[in-house]
Amino acid sequence: MISREEALRRITAAAWHLPTTPTPLEQANGRILAEDVMSDIDIPPFDKSSMDGYACRAADASDPLRVLEHIPAGRVPTKTITPGTCSKIMTGAPVPDGADCILIVEQVESIDDNTVRFTGTTTKSNICLKAEDVRIGDRVLRAGTRLGPQHVPVLASVGYAHPLLASQPRVAVMATGDELVPASEPPAPGKIRNSNSVQLAALAVGAGGIATDLGIVPDEMDAMAKAWEDALTNHDVVLSTGGVSMGDYDLVPDILKHLGFDIHFDRVAVQPGKPVLFGTRGQQACFGLSGNPASSFLQFNLFVAPFLWHLQGGKPQTRIVPLPLGHTFTRRNGAREGWVPVQIDDNHQVVPVDFHGSAHIHSFTAADGLIAFPAGETTLETGRTAMVHFFSR
Repeated sequence: MISREEALRRITAAAWHLPTTPTPLEQANGRILAEDVMSDIDIPPFDKSSMDGYACRAADASDPLRVLEHIPAGRVPTKTITPGTCSKIMTGAPVPDGADCILIVEQVESIDDNTVRFTGTTTKSNICLKAEDVRIGDRVLRAGTRLGPQHVPVLASVGYAHPLLASQPRVAVMATGDELVPASEPPAPGKIRNSNSVQLAALAVGAGGIATDLGIVPDEMDAMAKAWEDALTNHDVVLSTGGVSMGDYDLVPDILKHLGFDIHFDRVAVQPGKPVLFGTRGQQACFGLSGNPASSFLQFNLFVAPFLWHLQGGKPQTRIVPLPLGHTFTRRNGAREGWVPVQIDDNHQVVPVDFHGSAHIHSFTAADGLIAFPAGETTLETGRTAMVHFFSR
C-alpha cells in the first residue's frame, strides 16, 4: 500500500493536458479556461451615469438649472454643460463634458418645461469613471479557471466570443459483478441494483467530463476484456467498479496488463477504499475502483476528480475549510487514514452522520462533506479543528 499523498503524486506525474479549442461563449459554462484573458477596452469605456437624473456642475446644484438635452443610454451627448445648465441623463449614458455630478431624478423637481431644481441637500457624483473597473490590457481571468456564470459575462465584456477552452475528458464508466441488476429491475435473491455506474457518471460530469455509462459487465474474463477494449476505443479515461481486490473474480488487473497498461498503484492506505487501481497507456488512463458504492464515491473524490481536472489544466475544485468538531469521533481501527461523512450544524461545527461503512451510500445524502482520521488515530476529540472537504453542489 501507498499513502494518499503518494497516490496523488503518481496521478499528477502520469497525467497530460488535453487539447484546447476555441469554443462558443454559450458553451463555456463549467469548462476550464486554457488562456489568460486580457481586456481589449477600458471598462467603463467612458465616464457614465450610474443613475437616472440630471448631469450638471456640483457647484450649481443649489440654483435652478436649464435643461439642454436628453441623453439616453447609447447616445453621445451633443451639448457641453456650462454654469446654470444641465442635461437629463439615463443610467449608463455617457456623461457630457463640463458635468461633474448627476442629481438623481428623485431629488429633482420641474419648475417649467425647460428648468429644474435640486430638492436635496447633498449629492454624490453618481458617475462611474472611465476605466475604474478595468484598464485596457488588464488580465481579467487566468488560465485554469473553471468558468461559472460569474465568468461568462466577463468574457463577453472583453470580446472573447470564442474563448480557448480545454477539451472535456471522455469518460467511460462500467460496473462489474454478476450480482448486479439494472436500477429498473427488482433484485432477485442474492442480487443488488447497480448504483455504481450511474454514481460515477454523475461524478465525472461534475468534474468536467463527458460521461458514458456502459452499465453492467459480468464477472467473466472474455466479456470483461471485450468491454474494456470497446471502452478504450473512444475514451480518454475508463472507470470500473469491482474486480480489483483479491477474490477469484477480481479480473481487472490481469486484463489491464494484457492491454498494455502500466499500473502505477493498486492499493492506497485509506479507509474505506483500499483497493483502488490506477494505470495509463499512452494518453489513456484507467481507474479500477471498489465495488462498494461508498468506497467508490470516496475514491473518485480523492483520486479520479483531481486527475480529470489536471487533464483539463485546472485545479481540484474541492472546497476545504477548517472547522471545529462539535462531537467526539471514534473508530475501531486506526491503521489507515479513515474518511467519514459529516454535517455542519447551525453553530458551524462538525457533527457525524449515521455511517455504517463502505456500502452505506445513503449516508452521503445527509452529509455536507468528509473529514479524515489521520493514520494511527482512533479518536478525534470535541473542539479539535478538522479539515472539512465539502461536496460540490
